[in-house]
Amino acid sequence: MAKITRIKSVKGNGFRIDYYDTNGERHRVRVYTDRKNAERLAAEIEYKKTRVYSGLEREEKKNLTISEAVEYTIERSHKKENTIRREQLVFNSLINFLENVPIRGITIRDMSRYFKNRIEYGNVSTETVGLEFRTLRAFFNILVSHEFVEKNPMKGLIPPPKKEIKIRFLTTVEIKKLLHEIYLDNNQDYHDLVQVYLHTGARREELLKDRLIWDNVDFASKRIKIIGKRDKVRYVPMDQTVFEILYRRKYEHKLDFPFSMTYSYTLKRIKKYYDSAGIQNANIHTLRRTFGSLLVQQGVSIFTVSKLLGHSSVTITEKHYADLVDENLRDGINVLEAILI
Repeated sequence: MAKITRIKSVKGNGFRIDYYDTNGERHRVRVYTDRKNAERLAAEIEYKKTRVYSGLEREEKKNLTISEAVEYTIERSHKKENTIRREQLVFNSLINFLENVPIRGITIRDMSRYFKNRIEYGNVSTETVGLEFRTLRAFFNILVSHEFVEKNPMKGLIPPPKKEIKIRFLTTVEIKKLLHEIYLDNNQDYHDLVQVYLHTGARREELLKDRLIWDNVDFASKRIKIIGKRDKVRYVPMDQTVFEILYRRKYEHKLDFPFSMTYSYTLKRIKKYYDSAGIQNANIHTLRRTFGSLLVQQGVSIFTVSKLLGHSSVTITEKHYADLVDENLRDGINVLEAILI
């Protein structure tokens, strides 16, 4: 039963109501009214508990803090560890700005201030803020579906506009410079890895040991089984360069994995080679884009390029390589001049 105790404070005379909810958690509220109203409130609390116990009403869930809500969603998440770590950075940023407040107190105004602060003072790109926007919107949607909040505080907010960025890919001169720097470092592993990236168009993690094992390399059919985003499988043919590299690493070097490097170390190592070669604004993903651009420039159909890259639709490929596709179309039309003159 709820317990009523008379209290005095700077706010005046009133009563403290102590009670336990249906989950066994203790609560204490203060009301500044007369005893009759305090007793009525205590009776309403007990009446609500009776309705919950009888199945006529649901218990209002605890007003979690942001960090508690994050922990709740992560425990029920089936996302990969790298994704969880990346999203944790987003949640930490929100906690640092709003402090670890209860989630039901967060308003659309709070979220608007947060994203404005990120854009103006966060020293992050609009693309990064856009990613954070989608992460937090999904986070609050989960809390709505699990009835921790009634309404998503981001509902009605417009995400930051996306910048149109020209796709960066390496020129043949830059490729030679990069491979030369790795050769000077006498690092066969990374010389092999970079070439396989360039000849398969694989994503950053798709060639490393967490994704690629020898069972996925079919030397008889000369193709590689690649595990992509959301564990989607695609098969990429091996050209002679890739075939010779992987054959040597398996049968001559007898390695446990095609490439046993970790992603974080690979990221730093390849950046070092880019810097040594004087190549700017490039990363591991640039090697994948270079693969696509070289194929498009050689007249390979955009549909084939899309399949090799594992894009979810040809539209994505067309968007990334629009300038090159337009150039090929112009070259195709120019052929008519030689025919029709």
